[in-house]
Amino acid sequence: MAIKVYGTNLCPETLHALSVFTQNHYMPDFVNITGSIQLMKEFMALRDTLDIYAGARERHSVGVPLFQLEDGSYTNDSKKAFASVGIDAELSYKN
Repeated sequence: MAIKVYGTNLCPETLHALSVFTQNHYMPDFVNITGSIQLMKEFMALRDTLDIYAGARERHSVGVPLFQLEDGSYTNDSKKAFASVGIDAELSYKN
């Protein structure tokens, strides 16, 4: 199973994370949550239930990108996601 990246083409942080993966010759499965209502519902179910989203829910933020690691666990920590496949990088995108 490849890492799954939940995000949107409208999010600079998502695009930067995807770029880091591909620049390091790793192709994650990208779930474009704005691509269909079904994909948005899939992401929202995760956002509404995962403990890592407690802060995002309080701030009413979307909270992408979200990474499902190869072991099936979830994180919104890009450095942890990159490290899980041997990439030594940080998501250093500045808006």
